[in-house]
Amino acid sequence: MPISKLSLISLLAFPLFAQEPATETPVATDAASAKQKEEPKTLQLGQRVNGELTLVDIDGKPQNAHKLMGKITVVNFYSIQCPIQRAWDGRLAAIQGDFEKDGVVFLHIDSNHTEIGKEPQQTEGDAKPYANVREHLTKQKLPFRVLLDHGNKVADLFDAQATPHVYVFGKDGKLVYKGLVDDDQKDRRAGERNDYLRDTLAQLLKGEKVEPFETKAVGCSIKRLPKAGAGEGQRQGQGRGRGGRRQREGGGGR
Repeated sequence: MPISKLSLISLLAFPLFAQEPATETPVATDAASAKQKEEPKTLQLGQRVNGELTLVDIDGKPQNAHKLMGKITVVNFYSIQCPIQRAWDGRLAAIQGDFEKDGVVFLHIDSNHTEIGKEPQQTEGDAKPYANVREHLTKQKLPFRVLLDHGNKVADLFDAQATPHVYVFGKDGKLVYKGLVDDDQKDRRAGERNDYLRDTLAQLLKGEKVEPFETKAVGCSIKRLPKAGAGEGQRQGQGRGRGGRRQREGGGGR
């Protein structure tokens, strides 16, 4: 049976222009300025996701944002092909195992058109879609629930740049952290690294106030669909992010 299509419903405000008198010549609108006003704003630290945002998983089961209110939620932009994502998979699975039992929700979003295709997959009979994603999760023994972002609409809304790219929302639905899982990609400094994701979740579960902060994501660029008039390389960005220095709103380390 056909899998449910991804739907992204966001409340966008479009500028209203007063009509000029019929006897006057209309003032020309700057095309670049008008386009910028029409484009959706990206999610910022301290903001909530629109409650009507809905994605489906590889079984066609929907996950609606408004149902996550009151729950600490981790969103990770995911790839089944990225070797950098794979380096963090084990730690992400361990963190999920440690915190899921306390009610924390973990969602992994695949926005790469090279992995999930341009459109929702359809199958016949008992066959299930996204066999490549299923095979990867089974082979690697990963407990991840993967959601599908055809057209990278959610990745654009979140301004997600790489895989992995982690976002943490508090019980009030506000974004409190985005960036790295930790600053030890190759898993060589377990006793010395900054465990950004794990530490943030621990604080939130204790009811402690977490001042919104971010680190720069490091990973494979998300393979976005090219925009009309833009080359594939230009649309997909400039590749892997760099760095990992912890940043907070207003600057400064934690």
